[in-house]
Amino acid sequence: MIVAVLVLAFGGSSGKKSPPSPTTTNSGVRSSEGAHPPAADVSITSCELDPSTSFASAKLKIINHSSKPSDYSISVEFLAANGTRVGEGGTLQTHVAPGETAEDTASSPTQATGNITCKVTSVERFSSAG
Repeated sequence: MIVAVLVLAFGGSSGKKSPPSPTTTNSGVRSSEGAHPPAADVSITSCELDPSTSFASAKLKIINHSSKPSDYSISVEFLAANGTRVGEGGTLQTHVAPGETAEDTASSPTQATGNITCKVTSVERFSSAG
């Protein structure tokens, strides 16, 4: 009887697994999965200022490396040549099938001038419902 209580108190499992804690990869992108981290699914294909609005934008390529249809929440920061943050933006991409490639754009609502760089700061991947 005492052994059963100890097992339940210290080593028992309810059958539920906690999701892994987010970690920071070498690139600074938050990721929560080891085998196919969400950050590995996203790359920046272009980073530029819109000539008519001066808003910064990053074109993104998303490849779903997981085994399930997924939704993505992606954040990007825009940096001036001296490293100063000049804006941030984000995008949501839904229902990306396994192995499928999707393209999207993240834009900053803040005007900028000069040369900029774009950096993905976070990628979250969720299983698509239905």
